[in-house]
Order: sequence, then C-alpha cells, then structure tokens
Amino acid sequence: MTTNRGRKDVIRDRMAATGESYNVAARNLKAMKDMGATREALLVQRWLPAESLDVPCPCGGTCEPGETCDRCHARHRHVKRYPGSVTEVEVWADRYECLGCSASYTLTVHLAGRPWGVAETVVQGGAAEEVVRARVFPGVAHPLLRAEAAAESRPDED
Repeated sequence: MTTNRGRKDVIRDRMAATGESYNVAARNLKAMKDMGATREALLVQRWLPAESLDVPCPCGGTCEPGETCDRCHARHRHVKRYPGSVTEVEVWADRYECLGCSASYTLTVHLAGRPWGVAETVVQGGAAEEVVRARVFPGVAHPLLRAEAAAESRPDED
C-alpha cells in the first residue's frame, strides 16, 4: 500500500518531468494504473467459445463444465461472460447455451482480482447520503451501465 506522502511524491515527480499541473498529473497516473486493470477485464470478457467440449474453455479455466440439458439431453457450453452486478466489480455472469436446442442458463461467479470496473463511494442527494457507484472500465460491455469513455464522449445524453 502506498502512503499518501509517497503518492504525492510520485505525482510531483511526474509534474517535474512533464510540466503538467498537479491535478492533471494525478489523473494521468490513475489512468495509467487503471490501464492494466482495463486490459485484464477485457481479456476476462472477450474470448471465443471452444468448438467442442473436449478442449479446455478459453475463458481462463474459471468456468464449470456445462450441465446436461433437460430438454434434449445435450451438453451446455460456456459461451459468454459479462459483468454480473451493478456495484460489485468482481462479480461476473457466465452464460451457457445448449449445443442441441435453444436452452440456456446463467451462473454468477466471483472472480477475485479480476474487476470489470472500479467501485466508488459518492455522496448523493440533499441528505448527503453515501452510495456505492461503479465506474465501468473503457471497452468493457456492461448490460446495465455505460463504459466511462462512452459516457464522457456523449455528455448530452443524460
């Protein structure tokens, strides 16, 4: 864990090297830190399903073997992963589809150390109530939230 003093020293070093203001240097350092996490989140989410059940799943080995379908007795295959919560950034949803019919199911999984965004506590409303709000990493497709880059590029849609 970095102390506040150590963090300020790093920001001041960047200011001296780049000529940026303190706030700009701090924001750019945070963006660089988030860039690695963003890359990891994209790798967790974007992969192509295996062609057969005989080979390991390309999701990274965190999925369960597909269950047998109740309708046609074929096996289900892991086909997709997307963020599975609005506030818990390490919760993902894994979608499985039947290889014989149109049946599917979704499992919620907790992938520690593989967040899809950043959870922040913000003050909201007239009563200054603290709420948890998630910020989605750029490029990550969330079914209910917009990614940060998309939200910043279209400020008139709120």
